[in-house]
Amino acid sequence: MLPETEILIVKKSDCLRDQLGVFTKEAFKKNQILFLVKGPIKSKPSIYSFSINLNKHIEPKIESGDFDFGHYMNHSCNPNAKVKIIDKADKIPYIEVLARRNIKKNEELTFDYASLEYATVANSICKCNAKNCRRTIHGFKDLPKSIVKKYQKEDMISKYLLSIK
Repeated sequence: MLPETEILIVKKSDCLRDQLGVFTKEAFKKNQILFLVKGPIKSKPSIYSFSINLNKHIEPKIESGDFDFGHYMNHSCNPNAKVKIIDKADKIPYIEVLARRNIKKNEELTFDYASLEYATVANSICKCNAKNCRRTIHGFKDLPKSIVKKYQKEDMISKYLLSIK
């Protein structure tokens, strides 16, 4: 069963043919929390995991074992959402997904995988159709310096990535 709440729904993606995506059921303001990504912490990344450092990756699953919204969130080179790692000593790490800008009702949520992942599990052709599309989905290690600077200003790059480069 696909996840759905009063504010979010998973349905056929607008940007990726034959894929699912996460959509809003209401408008959101910039920096508003959209949802949390929680799940088992793994030492190796998967195609759906969210990196919290080079050796820790959150597999986006809820307690029942079903996938949460994070599993269905797609990449864009011009994303409307950003991710923030919450890693406190006394708690299990998780991810906050926040609005990068004001988001309209019925808009598909996307984030730039390179803002969280040092290297993607598989480099692939990007199909986001954004004006600034880089044509390849890749990790932070291959992100152009101009985009790194832009994302840093917006607080979009995970701190662990900035300490590597």
